[in-house]
Amino acid sequence: MTRLILTLSFILATMAANAADTPKSSVAIHTAGCDGKVSSPAIASLKEQISTSPKYRLVPDLTDEGRMGVVLTIIMACTDRPDVAAVATTYGKAKCFPGAYCHQAVDGSSLKSALCDSSAPTDCGRSLFKTFDDYTSNPNGVKLQLQ
Repeated sequence: MTRLILTLSFILATMAANAADTPKSSVAIHTAGCDGKVSSPAIASLKEQISTSPKYRLVPDLTDEGRMGVVLTIIMACTDRPDVAAVATTYGKAKCFPGAYCHQAVDGSSLKSALCDSSAPTDCGRSLFKTFDDYTSNPNGVKLQLQ
């Protein structure tokens, strides 16, 4: 019985370690005009969702913090009004090579727009994250090639 418990414990520990080693996809966000009263907290919420996700990790730019791997991109443009913000997003992929030479592909069909209300900008950020996650999880989605 003791051997069985030890064996099961070892198997479970190995599975947990392998799950922790699963690489996360790098995500870089580029924003324009997203520093208003409504859009800024919405974007902060989106970044928090990405940072706490088990699938993604937020990186500051396309170089993937020196790893030179493929980076998922979210390109956003915002327009704020007193109680609402319009947020346009499009998704893509990028990869940099030594010498700061980067390739980027943007999926034009991923263009989306959202209206964020001043009463719930955090919820808007969560919704933006869900839309991004659904896009990246779609097995029938557009397969961007970086050359």
